Amino acid sequence: MTLSKSSEHRFMEVARAVDQLLVKTFDDSFEELEPKLKALERRLLHSVVRTKFERQELQRRIAETIFTEAYGRNCPWHVFGPTLRRIRRLGYSNVERRYHVACLYARWCQRHPQHDNREARRLLDETDRSIRRLPHSNNLRKWLLSALSELRVQTGFQSGATPIR
Repeated sequence: MTLSKSSEHRFMEVARAVDQLLVKTFDDSFEELEPKLKALERRLLHSVVRTKFERQELQRRIAETIFTEAYGRNCPWHVFGPTLRRIRRLGYSNVERRYHVACLYARWCQRHPQHDNREARRLLDETDRSIRRLPHSNNLRKWLLSALSELRVQTGFQSGATPIR
């Protein structure tokens, strides 16, 4: 999709605002950070974005940021799980974002072996199918398939195998 110059400008404004908030809240706990990100989302929805597409992308960007921060702060499932569900409900901006979410979820399950990891394996399988829909000549396809294969080896989530618990 080709964006208008004004849309590109608004996306840059959103990215800058999110990045600035992350820098300011670097030492905050997740419980302190999450409401600040949600407040930023509300503010940007009312003041910056103009189209339905921009609105959805902003919501995805904030959801992805919250999810990544929950992972980075090693939040327990009762905190991490809802961040994952929100991203899955909103959908993915692109295959790279889908890979990012699947990767972090698999690694989170590796850190928390008591968690049922079948859903992480399903997410990896869905991601694999999405990547394989890219053209065979696409360099991103090649890189993501290689990275996904390495991730499966590192986490024990081999394709088609029973997940390691």
